[in-house]
Amino acid sequence: MSNPARASQEDAIPHWTKVVLAERTFDEFVKLVNESCGVTLSKLKRTMLETRLRRRLNECDLPDFESYLNFLRSPNGRQSELQNFVDSVVTNETSFFRERFHFDYLSPAQVAQIAAEGTGASVRAWSAACSSGEEVWTLAMVLETAARAGNLSWSILGTDISIKVLQKAREAIYTRDQIATTPPAMARDFILGARDPQDDRVRIAPELRSRVSFGQVNLMHEAYKLKHQMDIIFLRNVLIYFEPATQEQVLAKLCKHLRPGGLLFLGHSDTTRSPKLPLRPIQNNIYIRT
Repeated sequence: MSNPARASQEDAIPHWTKVVLAERTFDEFVKLVNESCGVTLSKLKRTMLETRLRRRLNECDLPDFESYLNFLRSPNGRQSELQNFVDSVVTNETSFFRERFHFDYLSPAQVAQIAAEGTGASVRAWSAACSSGEEVWTLAMVLETAARAGNLSWSILGTDISIKVLQKAREAIYTRDQIATTPPAMARDFILGARDPQDDRVRIAPELRSRVSFGQVNLMHEAYKLKHQMDIIFLRNVLIYFEPATQEQVLAKLCKHLRPGGLLFLGHSDTTRSPKLPLRPIQNNIYIRT
Protein backbone atom coordinates (compact mmCIF):
# COMPACT_ATOMS: atom_id res chain seq x y z
CA MET A 1 0.00 0.00 0.00
CA SER A 2 1.43 3.40 -0.95
CA ASN A 3 2.19 6.03 1.62
CA PRO A 4 0.49 9.33 0.61
CA ALA A 5 2.62 11.36 3.02
CA ARG A 6 5.86 9.98 1.59
CA ALA A 7 4.68 10.52 -1.97
CA SER A 8 3.79 14.11 -1.10
CA GLN A 9 7.28 14.68 0.36
CA GLU A 10 8.95 13.28 -2.76
CA ASP A 11 6.81 15.48 -4.99
CA ALA A 12 7.94 18.49 -2.95
CA ILE A 13 11.61 17.84 -3.79
CA PRO A 14 12.60 20.05 -6.76
CA HIS A 15 13.10 18.07 -9.96
CA TRP A 16 16.49 19.67 -10.70
CA THR A 17 18.00 18.25 -7.49
CA LYS A 18 17.42 14.70 -8.73
CA VAL A 19 18.70 14.98 -12.31
CA VAL A 20 21.59 12.60 -13.06
CA LEU A 21 24.60 13.48 -15.22
CA ALA A 22 25.18 10.71 -17.75
CA GLU A 23 28.76 9.71 -18.55
CA ARG A 24 28.51 10.70 -22.22
CA THR A 25 27.14 14.13 -21.31
CA PHE A 26 29.85 14.53 -18.66
CA ASP A 27 32.48 13.86 -21.34
CA GLU A 28 30.98 16.61 -23.49
CA PHE A 29 31.02 19.04 -20.56
CA VAL A 30 34.68 18.16 -19.99
CA LYS A 31 35.44 19.13 -23.59
CA LEU A 32 33.56 22.41 -23.19
CA VAL A 33 35.41 23.24 -19.98
CA ASN A 34 38.73 22.61 -21.69
CA GLU A 35 37.77 24.73 -24.69
CA SER A 36 36.54 27.58 -22.50
CA CYS A 37 39.27 27.89 -19.89
CA GLY A 38 41.89 25.21 -20.48
CA VAL A 39 41.03 23.22 -17.37
CA THR A 40 41.16 19.44 -17.65
CA LEU A 41 38.61 17.58 -15.51
CA SER A 42 39.17 13.96 -14.58
CA LYS A 43 36.35 11.45 -14.31
CA LEU A 44 36.67 11.78 -10.53
CA LYS A 45 35.10 15.24 -10.89
CA ARG A 46 31.83 13.92 -12.29
CA THR A 47 29.91 14.15 -9.00
CA MET A 48 31.30 17.61 -8.33
CA LEU A 49 30.23 18.81 -11.77
CA GLU A 50 26.79 17.24 -11.42
CA THR A 51 26.22 19.00 -8.09
CA ARG A 52 27.38 22.42 -9.27
CA LEU A 53 25.50 22.37 -12.57
CA ARG A 54 22.17 21.30 -11.07
CA ARG A 55 21.66 24.88 -9.89
CA ARG A 56 22.19 26.10 -13.43
CA LEU A 57 19.42 23.76 -14.62
CA ASN A 58 17.12 25.44 -12.14
CA GLU A 59 18.20 28.96 -13.09
CA CYS A 60 17.80 28.24 -16.81
CA ASP A 61 14.55 26.29 -16.29
CA LEU A 62 15.87 23.27 -18.18
CA PRO A 63 14.83 19.65 -17.51
CA ASP A 64 18.15 17.82 -17.81
CA PHE A 65 21.88 18.15 -18.45
CA GLU A 66 21.56 17.29 -22.13
CA SER A 67 19.27 20.27 -22.63
CA TYR A 68 21.71 22.47 -20.74
CA LEU A 69 24.61 21.28 -22.89
CA ASN A 70 22.67 22.02 -26.07
CA PHE A 71 21.81 25.47 -24.72
CA LEU A 72 25.49 26.21 -24.02
CA ARG A 73 26.35 25.25 -27.59
CA SER A 74 23.75 27.59 -29.06
CA PRO A 75 24.67 31.21 -29.96
CA ASN A 76 22.28 32.57 -27.34
CA GLY A 77 23.55 30.17 -24.68
CA ARG A 78 27.21 30.98 -25.32
CA GLN A 79 26.44 34.66 -24.95
CA SER A 80 24.15 34.54 -21.93
CA GLU A 81 25.14 31.41 -20.00
CA LEU A 82 28.72 30.36 -20.78
CA GLN A 83 30.18 32.70 -18.16
CA ASN A 84 27.85 31.25 -15.51
CA PHE A 85 28.93 27.78 -16.57
CA VAL A 86 32.61 28.69 -16.17
CA ASP A 87 31.93 30.34 -12.80
CA SER A 88 30.26 27.14 -11.62
CA VAL A 89 33.08 24.87 -12.76
CA VAL A 90 36.33 26.61 -11.83
CA THR A 91 37.85 25.91 -8.43
CA ASN A 92 38.50 28.96 -6.25
CA GLU A 93 40.55 27.68 -3.34
CA THR A 94 42.50 30.51 -1.74
CA SER A 95 43.28 32.12 1.60
CA PHE A 96 45.19 35.01 3.13
CA PHE A 97 48.95 34.39 3.34
CA ARG A 98 48.64 31.01 1.65
CA GLU A 99 52.13 29.56 1.08
CA ARG A 100 53.52 32.11 3.49
CA PHE A 101 57.15 31.67 2.39
CA HIS A 102 56.40 33.52 -0.86
CA PHE A 103 55.36 36.60 1.05
CA ASP A 104 58.21 36.26 3.52
CA TYR A 105 60.56 36.32 0.53
CA LEU A 106 59.17 39.73 -0.40
CA SER A 107 60.81 41.51 2.52
CA PRO A 108 61.06 45.33 2.45
CA ALA A 109 64.69 45.03 1.31
CA GLN A 110 63.76 42.59 -1.48
CA VAL A 111 60.88 44.76 -2.66
CA ALA A 112 63.18 47.82 -2.67
CA GLN A 113 65.66 45.89 -4.80
CA ILE A 114 62.89 44.87 -7.23
CA ALA A 115 61.87 48.53 -7.55
CA ALA A 116 65.47 49.65 -8.06
CA GLU A 117 66.00 47.11 -10.85
CA GLY A 118 62.76 48.20 -12.54
CA THR A 119 61.48 51.75 -12.76
CA GLY A 120 63.44 52.76 -9.67
CA ALA A 121 60.54 54.02 -7.59
CA SER A 122 57.59 51.69 -8.03
CA VAL A 123 56.62 48.03 -8.15
CA ARG A 124 53.94 46.64 -10.45
CA ALA A 125 52.47 43.24 -9.57
CA TRP A 126 49.93 41.00 -11.24
CA SER A 127 47.89 38.24 -9.61
CA ALA A 128 46.91 36.37 -12.78
CA ALA A 129 44.33 34.05 -11.20
CA CYS A 130 43.29 36.10 -8.21
CA SER A 131 40.06 34.27 -7.35
CA SER A 132 38.17 36.07 -4.56
CA GLY A 133 41.05 38.40 -3.76
CA GLU A 134 42.83 36.94 -0.75
CA GLU A 135 46.12 36.66 -2.64
CA VAL A 136 45.83 40.21 -3.99
CA TRP A 137 45.16 41.76 -0.61
CA THR A 138 47.90 39.73 1.03
CA LEU A 139 50.35 41.01 -1.57
CA ALA A 140 49.00 44.54 -1.10
CA MET A 141 49.76 44.40 2.64
CA VAL A 142 53.27 43.13 1.94
CA LEU A 143 53.99 45.82 -0.66
CA GLU A 144 52.55 48.63 1.47
CA THR A 145 54.68 47.50 4.40
CA ALA A 146 57.73 47.72 2.14
CA ALA A 147 56.61 51.10 0.78
CA ARG A 148 56.40 52.52 4.28
CA ALA A 149 59.91 51.29 5.00
CA GLY A 150 61.31 52.94 1.88
CA ASN A 151 60.41 55.64 -0.60
CA LEU A 152 58.52 53.70 -3.25
CA SER A 153 55.03 53.17 -4.62
CA TRP A 154 53.22 50.10 -5.87
CA SER A 155 50.19 48.89 -7.81
CA ILE A 156 48.52 45.51 -8.28
CA LEU A 157 46.38 44.10 -11.05
CA GLY A 158 44.15 41.18 -10.10
CA THR A 159 42.59 39.10 -12.88
CA ASP A 160 40.52 35.94 -13.13
CA ILE A 161 38.27 34.20 -15.62
CA SER A 162 35.34 34.23 -13.18
CA ILE A 163 33.24 37.40 -13.00
CA LYS A 164 31.65 36.14 -9.79
CA VAL A 165 34.88 35.91 -7.81
CA LEU A 166 36.17 39.20 -9.24
CA GLN A 167 33.16 40.95 -7.73
CA LYS A 168 34.01 39.42 -4.37
CA ALA A 169 37.62 40.51 -4.73
CA ARG A 170 36.61 44.09 -5.55
CA GLU A 171 34.35 44.31 -2.52
CA ALA A 172 37.30 43.31 -0.30
CA ILE A 173 34.94 42.17 2.46
CA TYR A 174 35.74 39.02 4.43
CA THR A 175 35.02 37.40 7.77
CA ARG A 176 37.32 37.42 10.77
CA ASP A 177 37.90 33.71 10.32
CA GLN A 178 39.08 34.29 6.76
CA ILE A 179 41.69 36.86 7.80
CA ALA A 180 42.87 34.88 10.84
CA THR A 181 46.16 33.92 9.16
CA THR A 182 47.12 37.58 8.66
CA PRO A 183 50.01 38.72 10.91
CA PRO A 184 48.54 40.81 13.77
CA ALA A 185 50.53 43.96 12.94
CA MET A 186 49.31 43.91 9.34
CA ALA A 187 45.76 43.18 10.42
CA ARG A 188 45.83 46.25 12.69
CA ASP A 189 47.23 48.46 9.93
CA PHE A 190 45.28 47.28 6.91
CA ILE A 191 42.02 45.60 7.94
CA LEU A 192 38.98 47.49 9.24
CA GLY A 193 36.36 45.93 11.49
CA ALA A 194 32.65 46.73 11.34
CA ARG A 195 31.22 49.36 13.68
CA ASP A 196 28.69 46.85 14.95
CA PRO A 197 30.53 44.49 17.36
CA GLN A 198 28.08 41.74 16.38
CA ASP A 199 29.11 42.02 12.73
CA ASP A 200 31.79 39.45 11.89
CA ARG A 201 32.75 41.13 8.63
CA VAL A 202 35.94 43.11 7.98
CA ARG A 203 37.15 45.12 5.01
CA ILE A 204 40.52 45.91 3.49
CA ALA A 205 41.61 49.49 4.21
CA PRO A 206 40.94 52.11 1.49
CA GLU A 207 44.63 53.04 1.09
CA LEU A 208 45.20 49.52 -0.24
CA ARG A 209 42.01 49.36 -2.30
CA SER A 210 42.96 52.57 -4.11
CA ARG A 211 46.10 50.95 -5.54
CA VAL A 212 44.50 47.75 -6.80
CA SER A 213 42.51 47.20 -9.98
CA PHE A 214 40.69 44.12 -11.23
CA GLY A 215 39.73 42.76 -14.63
CA GLN A 216 38.78 39.59 -16.42
CA VAL A 217 41.51 37.63 -18.19
CA ASN A 218 41.12 34.18 -19.69
CA LEU A 219 44.54 32.54 -19.63
CA MET A 220 43.56 30.57 -22.74
CA HIS A 221 43.34 33.69 -24.89
CA GLU A 222 46.12 34.23 -27.41
CA ALA A 223 47.24 37.50 -25.81
CA TYR A 224 46.77 39.31 -22.52
CA LYS A 225 46.10 43.01 -22.99
CA LEU A 226 48.11 44.54 -20.16
CA LYS A 227 49.21 48.17 -20.22
CA HIS A 228 52.56 47.71 -18.45
CA GLN A 229 55.39 45.26 -17.94
CA MET A 230 55.24 43.66 -14.50
CA ASP A 231 57.89 43.34 -11.82
CA ILE A 232 56.07 40.52 -10.04
CA ILE A 233 53.57 37.93 -11.31
CA PHE A 234 51.71 35.40 -9.17
CA LEU A 235 50.10 32.35 -10.81
CA ARG A 236 49.82 29.79 -8.07
CA ASN A 237 48.24 26.33 -8.10
CA VAL A 238 46.59 26.90 -11.47
CA LEU A 239 48.91 25.18 -13.94
CA ILE A 240 48.14 21.81 -12.38
CA TYR A 241 44.71 21.95 -14.04
CA PHE A 242 46.23 22.37 -17.53
CA GLU A 243 47.78 19.88 -19.90
CA PRO A 244 51.62 20.20 -20.17
CA ALA A 245 51.47 21.89 -23.58
CA THR A 246 48.94 24.42 -22.29
CA GLN A 247 51.07 25.06 -19.20
CA GLU A 248 54.03 26.01 -21.37
CA GLN A 249 51.90 28.25 -23.59
CA VAL A 250 50.46 30.11 -20.59
CA LEU A 251 53.88 30.60 -19.02
CA ALA A 252 55.31 31.86 -22.29
CA LYS A 253 52.56 34.47 -22.49
CA LEU A 254 53.14 35.49 -18.88
CA CYS A 255 56.83 35.96 -19.58
CA LYS A 256 55.98 38.51 -22.27
CA HIS A 257 54.52 40.69 -19.52
CA LEU A 258 57.28 40.12 -16.97
CA ARG A 259 60.31 42.38 -17.31
CA PRO A 260 63.79 40.81 -17.34
CA GLY A 261 64.78 40.39 -13.72
CA GLY A 262 61.15 40.24 -12.63
CA LEU A 263 59.84 37.46 -10.41
CA LEU A 264 57.28 34.76 -11.17
CA PHE A 265 55.66 32.96 -8.22
CA LEU A 266 54.12 29.54 -8.90
CA GLY A 267 52.27 27.35 -6.41
CA HIS A 268 53.62 24.32 -4.59
CA SER A 269 51.71 22.02 -6.95
CA ASP A 270 53.02 23.70 -10.11
CA THR A 271 56.15 22.81 -12.03
CA THR A 272 57.92 24.05 -15.12
CA ARG A 273 60.96 22.40 -16.63
CA SER A 274 60.80 23.70 -20.17
CA PRO A 275 64.18 24.90 -21.42
CA LYS A 276 62.34 27.12 -23.91
CA LEU A 277 61.06 29.47 -21.21
CA PRO A 278 63.19 32.45 -20.09
CA LEU A 279 62.89 31.47 -16.43
CA ARG A 280 65.49 30.48 -13.87
CA PRO A 281 64.42 28.95 -10.53
CA ILE A 282 65.48 30.71 -7.34
CA GLN A 283 63.70 28.84 -4.54
CA ASN A 284 60.29 27.54 -3.46
CA ASN A 285 58.83 27.81 -6.96
CA ILE A 286 60.00 31.39 -7.37
CA TYR A 287 61.50 32.10 -10.79
CA ILE A 288 63.42 35.05 -12.21
CA ARG A 289 62.81 36.22 -15.76
CA THR A 290 66.09 35.98 -17.68
